[in-house]
Amino acid sequence: MKRIFHSFIFKFILITLIFFLVTSPIVVLFGPFGNLKRAVVGAIMRSRHPQYITWLYSQDELNQILGVVKATDTQKMFSFKPRTDSTLNLKKIETSRFVGYLLEIPNPTRVEVATAEDINEKGDTTSNIAKKNNAVAAINGGGFYDPNGTGTGRLPYGFILHKGKYLLGQQVDDSEKVDFVGMTKSGNLIAGNYNKKQLRDMGAIEGLTFGPPLIINGQKVIKSGDGGWGISPRSAIGQKKDGTILFLVIDGRQPGYSIGATLVDSQNILYENGAYIAANLDGGSSTTLYYNGKVVNKPADLLGERMIPTAFIVK
Repeated sequence: MKRIFHSFIFKFILITLIFFLVTSPIVVLFGPFGNLKRAVVGAIMRSRHPQYITWLYSQDELNQILGVVKATDTQKMFSFKPRTDSTLNLKKIETSRFVGYLLEIPNPTRVEVATAEDINEKGDTTSNIAKKNNAVAAINGGGFYDPNGTGTGRLPYGFILHKGKYLLGQQVDDSEKVDFVGMTKSGNLIAGNYNKKQLRDMGAIEGLTFGPPLIINGQKVIKSGDGGWGISPRSAIGQKKDGTILFLVIDGRQPGYSIGATLVDSQNILYENGAYIAANLDGGSSTTLYYNGKVVNKPADLLGERMIPTAFIVK
């Protein structure tokens, strides 16, 4: 009798476990738990394999789940005297949920866009892009298409602007707007949705396509919620009113070390560190910060740094 009872308990536990494993994805993705759904869907969409979720939802449904971060304010350029201080300052950021690093670059005119040697065929790691351009620091930059999740880091999209010339987007009409993150000749950081004419008027000479903006004119863009992109490794860039550029990375997808951050986490860290303008950069497995000859964070990819097409570097 005792043996039969133990056998019954074992079968009950086994069936319950199987039922939980089978039904939990359905509960998460189609149940009433909005925050959980948003976190899971956002993480998958920003991973190397978004196709695992795009066949379940239409684009309208995904937009409704994730939300869309919009900057309604027009960026106002501000004046400062670029500092000649060549010293960079690296700070570690630790919370109960994540570990990250913030690099301060006092002279903003040192920041440029750099690319892998052949961005249409194969990307390169952030550290290699930095080394090949004799840079002292670098952070991964813009987004790219990754057909079938191959991880080769090729086929960037939108604009790539370097030294005033378009390396990508040459054929785009002057009136077509894209999400742009970049630098002007005077050292101002630009973040927002702009066309080529607007970028010329602003004096942009470096930049790439990504976003969304996180801070505009000293005000946080995300007023409520978490930004809608879920929890993931994050990269972002900001600028203080004295011109200092901020490179921010937050590690993620590593239980016991750092699970990742939301867009609003990135926004708040940059705001608390004096950012007057800031924007999100490509995150997930791409998140990498190179400084003083080594990668200082822990990229989420098990193989180490991910291949990417573009980076912001410090000369």
